[in-house]
Amino acid sequence: MAMQRRGQGQAVERLAAFADTAADFGAREVSRPWAETYVAVSIAAAIAHMSNGAATTLSGAAAALLAGVGVDAVRRAEARDLRRGAEVVLGALVAVALAGAARLVPTGIGLLIVIALGLLALRAVVEWELRLRRVPGGATHRDRVGARAVATFLLFAASLGAVALVPGIVSIPDTPSARLDPVGPLAILAVGIANAGIAMALAARMATLRRERTSGVVRDALGAGVLNGAASIAFAALGASRLAGPAGLAVLFYARELWAATPEGERLDPRLILEILVLVLATGLALLWIGVGR
Repeated sequence: MAMQRRGQGQAVERLAAFADTAADFGAREVSRPWAETYVAVSIAAAIAHMSNGAATTLSGAAAALLAGVGVDAVRRAEARDLRRGAEVVLGALVAVALAGAARLVPTGIGLLIVIALGLLALRAVVEWELRLRRVPGGATHRDRVGARAVATFLLFAASLGAVALVPGIVSIPDTPSARLDPVGPLAILAVGIANAGIAMALAARMATLRRERTSGVVRDALGAGVLNGAASIAFAALGASRLAGPAGLAVLFYARELWAATPEGERLDPRLILEILVLVLATGLALLWIGVGR
């Protein structure tokens, strides 16, 4: 027992030394909070890559938690004038996407590339959000349009990560996801709940940027959660579980955000309705073309 504790202590000391080294290397670019966040999220993604069964989902949740804590530490160190905000949630969603993507590539250089790209995306999204929160007078229309694009991309990436972290939903040969697990109703329900939560978080952020009242924020979040949660369960049940399912969820989220961002008096505009219908129909046709269940 003493030897085990000593080994664990040495492992922790090595991790701390690695974080210090990463922070010292190019100190102008990587602060200590960022270095520690990089190390923690990378380890969580690597564990997700190697896990089986329920441990896969737990490792994804751990990656999200570690990213959220790390991003909050970055805010305290580099943006002390700002209160805790959406950057924590956005960082957690990027970590979910990274942990899921780690299961969709073979062990080796591909895994290292995915982790590196995920860390770059994590920093880019967090720094973008912190800059957006510092805009004098609040976000402009142009900022909100950019935020909608970022939110749609994040929803696609995090949804893909979520389905990859539920064993058996996605199976790609020669990757950790190819390890067969039975796909039951609980797994499909877990995917639906995860995707509903992702959509709710991003829709609430978009409603806040539009300066909606609290009731409006709650309404938009619940609407996005119900829509994407139900669609996710349907996609998973029908077998649209690779890129098709998350892509369909991203299109639905974008279409709903177009409608939500339109003033109430203009939501019955035939052009808006036609645009949303075209997006939804195109998504349905794409799913059929790809071939549900392949």
